[in-house]
Amino acid sequence: MRRKRWSCLRAGARARRVRHRCERLVRELALPATTDLADVCDAVAARLGRPVRIVPMRLGGTASGLTVRTADGYWIFCELRTTPWHQTHIVLHELGRLLLDHGTADRHGRGTPGPHAAAHGEAEVLGALLMERVVPSAVDRGPAPTGQAAELAAALAPALRHRRAGQRGTGRAGGATGGKDGAAGGAGTADSDGGSSV
Repeated sequence: MRRKRWSCLRAGARARRVRHRCERLVRELALPATTDLADVCDAVAARLGRPVRIVPMRLGGTASGLTVRTADGYWIFCELRTTPWHQTHIVLHELGRLLLDHGTADRHGRGTPGPHAAAHGEAEVLGALLMERVVPSAVDRGPAPTGQAAELAAALAPALRHRRAGQRGTGRAGGATGGKDGAAGGAGTADSDGGSSV
């Protein structure tokens, strides 16, 4: 009984540390009480010293979002075929991963993910705190990705196909990843509602 109680106390203390860390990060971004997604991206970009771009695209049910790091910034790919609220949640989760330094992938799908369960939980907390300030609106769908965004999307295609094949091979259902379901081709981690660092 003592061991179980001690374990619960440690888990509670860890949860409080995570929440305090995430609250501090939100304060440091100096966001207004209500803001939009573009302003949050700008604040994160200023903190990280690199641009953050959002690219809505069809991810084929392999992930709801993922982040790629290139020499000139971060690219957050989010599922095109979902609600504005869910798109906002996906992007904020990915921004949370960046702020918490949980790893991203390079343009070839090679990543540096953090410990999956802990990283996912922290990013969920930070994303939820950011969501309290953001007024969801549809991510600018615009035309299909062009230029470097299109190149990155094409480079990610093999990793996404590999992940889809893995889901079929393990009997996992299609659609947005259910999260806690493992790695994306060994290159990153998938998160529920939030995304992946493929």
